[in-house]
Amino acid sequence: MESVIFSEESVPRRTLRKRVITSKGSSLRFKPASVSAITARHGTTSEDNLKKKAYKQAFLQSASRAQSERETRVRELKKRALAITSTGKTPATSRQRLVMQMVYDEITPYPDEAWVSQLGVIINREYHQVKNWFSNQRQKDARDSRQHTPQPATPTNLEASLCKITCDGRDLRLRTAALNSCRAEDWSDTFFDEVVMIYNFRLLAKHSQEEAMAALVESDPDVAIPS
Repeated sequence: MESVIFSEESVPRRTLRKRVITSKGSSLRFKPASVSAITARHGTTSEDNLKKKAYKQAFLQSASRAQSERETRVRELKKRALAITSTGKTPATSRQRLVMQMVYDEITPYPDEAWVSQLGVIINREYHQVKNWFSNQRQKDARDSRQHTPQPATPTNLEASLCKITCDGRDLRLRTAALNSCRAEDWSDTFFDEVVMIYNFRLLAKHSQEEAMAALVESDPDVAIPS
């Protein structure tokens, strides 16, 4: 039987052809999944994107509307505070001074335009008089600090002791005591208004009671005054 001898030239060789990717096609063996199939698999569709876009737009519109309403309310408050008859250089009454001192010591020495307006309306004192009182009080505290410390007091000492918060879209600096009694996120113009009104009402009630007792003693000196 005649043997068959294969030469190297007669044996086909397996070669790897270089894959060339062109704009007309791909050298990949498997066709990639379509974009619609991928998005459907992962639960993200064009409808979801439209919903997210609509929600975002609605949120931005709501935030813008709320900001506009706040600015309108602040303008109205300031207008009311400016309309209060100024007493000129006449000092604040005892009640007015106590309310402003409470805000200064326990809430903030830096009330902004909205809070100065609210404070002025509640205690019935003109806007600029309230604003100037806080400015003068800060200067007084700075002078007292320089007198009690041998080294020059830095103007940032007071500011460094305050905590920055966001209140109704505005940046404010509050005392630590204010944040100990109420969380930063709970402070708002409405809450500030309630705190000041309650404190002012208590002072008014106490003053009325003292006046009533004084009138009673004047009419009958022998009346027993409860302690």
